[in-house]
Amino acid sequence: MKKRILIGGPIAAVILLVAGAAAVAGPLRSNSVSALPSTCGPVFYKGSGSPKLIVVSDLPLQGAGRAQNLEMGQAIRYVLEKQYHFKVGKYTVGYAGCDDSTAQAGRYDPAVCSANGTAYAANSNLIGILGTFNSGCSKVLLPIVNRAPGGPIPMISSANTAVGLTHNAPWNSPGEPGIYYPTGKRNYFRVAATDDYQGPSMADALKALKKTKKVYILNDQTTFGAGVASAFQGRAKKLGMTVAGYEPWDLNATDYTALAQKIKNTGATAVYLGGLVCDNGVKLLKDLRSVLGPGVQFAGPDGWTPESATLAAGAAAQGMYISYAGQPLSKLGPAGKTFIKNLTKYSHWKGQMPPYPVYQGQSAQALFAAIAKSNGTRQSVVDQLHKLKVVKGIMGTFHFDKNGDIVPFKWISVEKLKGNAGVYAFAVVTKVKG
Repeated sequence: MKKRILIGGPIAAVILLVAGAAAVAGPLRSNSVSALPSTCGPVFYKGSGSPKLIVVSDLPLQGAGRAQNLEMGQAIRYVLEKQYHFKVGKYTVGYAGCDDSTAQAGRYDPAVCSANGTAYAANSNLIGILGTFNSGCSKVLLPIVNRAPGGPIPMISSANTAVGLTHNAPWNSPGEPGIYYPTGKRNYFRVAATDDYQGPSMADALKALKKTKKVYILNDQTTFGAGVASAFQGRAKKLGMTVAGYEPWDLNATDYTALAQKIKNTGATAVYLGGLVCDNGVKLLKDLRSVLGPGVQFAGPDGWTPESATLAAGAAAQGMYISYAGQPLSKLGPAGKTFIKNLTKYSHWKGQMPPYPVYQGQSAQALFAAIAKSNGTRQSVVDQLHKLKVVKGIMGTFHFDKNGDIVPFKWISVEKLKGNAGVYAFAVVTKVKG
C-alpha cells in the first residue's frame, strides 16, 4: 500500500491507497543549426562564437494556453543566461523555442509534432528537448527522436502526465510504454507526476471535502483527457461514489446545453472534466453552469491551466477545483521561491505565476546539469540524467526512477478558482519507492 496524504487549509486527512498504479551515439557536429524546423524561433545565445550544442523546447505557442507556454520558454532562457551564462560544463549552449501547435487547432497538432521530431533527429548538434507540454504530442515525437541517427535525444517534460509514456496502467494503449522506445533505450524523463496520481487525487479530495457522492465524468477524447478521466473514474468507484455517466465532449460543438441537461437529469452533484481548456472548454463551462446552476461542483486536471484561460468563462468557472502535477508553488522551498521571484523580474510577468514555467525551470536545470557531466554525446546525457540527484532544487529533492519518472514524492496540487486567480486549496502527496 502507498500512503497518500491530503494537505490543505481546513483539512488534514490521511488516505490509504491500494498500489495500482540501436542507434550509435557519437560526437555532435556544430554545423547544422539551420536544420532546426521552421516552427522554431531564432537561437537564443549571447556567448562567444557560436554555440556547440543546441537545446530546444517543444510547446504549443498558439491557443488558450499560449501565455503560460511562452513563459515556460522564458524560464529556460533565464536558467541558460543567468544561471549558466550559456556555458554548460565545457560546452557552449544555445536555445531555440519551437511551436508544436497550429492556429486552426488552437493546441498541439500531431502532424507538427511528427515534423518537429523528424527535424530534431536530423540536427546533429541538438543535445536535448525540453517538452512537450501535451502527452499526445510526446507520444508522436518520442519514438522518432528515440531512433535519431546520432543516438536517442534526451527529452524532459515538465507537464506530461499520461501514464503510458513511462509505465503501465489499466487504461494504457496496446504496447505502451515500449512502443515509444524502438531502440530499447529510455531517453525520456519528466518532473511531473502522472495521471495515475492526478486523477485519483481529485477523487480523494472531493470525497474528503464531502463535495459529492454522485459524479458525472467528461473527457475531451485526447490521450491526456481520456487517461486522467479513467484514473479519476477508477478511484471514485473504489471510494463508493456513484459515477452517473462517463462520456466525451465534442470540442467542435456550438452548444452544450443538451449535454448539461442530461447531466442534470442524473442528479450528479459534481462534474469531472478530464481534458484541456483549449478544447472549447470555456464554452463548455458556460453552458454547463447555465443549466446545472451554482450548486454543482466542477473539477478538472491541469489541462485547465493556465488559470487565466479557464477564468475566461467568468462566473461559470468560479469555485472550480483544478489540479496540477507538482508541488504547490506556495509550498516550495527557498530555491523555488527564489526562482519564482527572479523569473518574474526577468520576464516582466504580471499577475499570478502559473505552475508549469516554474517546473520548466527545474527541467532545464536538470538537463543542463546532465550536459555538464556528459562527454557531449546524447547517450552520455541520457546516462547522466538516470544518475542525477537533485538536492533542494526548485522542486525539492528528487531523482528519476528507471522509467524516467520523478521519485520519491508524487505531488498533486489543487487550486480553487476565486476572483481572478487560482487560490491554493490543498495538496496530495504520495511517497513511493524508486
